[in-house]
Amino acid sequence: MASSPDRKVNEEVLMLLVRERLAAGYKVRYLPFQGVSMLPLLRQGKDRVELGPLPQRLKRLDLPVYQTPGGKYLMHRVVKVTPTHYICLGDNTLEYETILPEQMIGVVTAIERNGKRMEVTNPWYRLYCQIWSHTRPARILYKRFREKTKRK
Repeated sequence: MASSPDRKVNEEVLMLLVRERLAAGYKVRYLPFQGVSMLPLLRQGKDRVELGPLPQRLKRLDLPVYQTPGGKYLMHRVVKVTPTHYICLGDNTLEYETILPEQMIGVVTAIERNGKRMEVTNPWYRLYCQIWSHTRPARILYKRFREKTKRK
């Protein structure tokens, strides 16, 4: 679904405010705008995230918010760290993205679902990240199988 011009303006304004607050050292809680790329972790319009300022260097499995060269704001998991860039992947996507440090805005420090807050340091959250990051090969096979069975 394409974004309306109003949604894009609102997203730009929100992210400008988020950048300002993070630069001042504050954390920011917000409801991500749209998308299903982080399912099952984040449900569109239901789950809130808390962003904190970027650390000196992100680590594998961190969940940053960044701006793509095309201007979109995304939140995908870091699956590989190199000396010059990060490789990110949404929990519900199969395509890797190469992200430069200057594209990063902030990093998720907590998730709120149904009024319950979970820090990203929570052992259950860390276990989810480990398991989900290793299921990509199985998810590829599953999605291919679904595509073939839908065509018939």
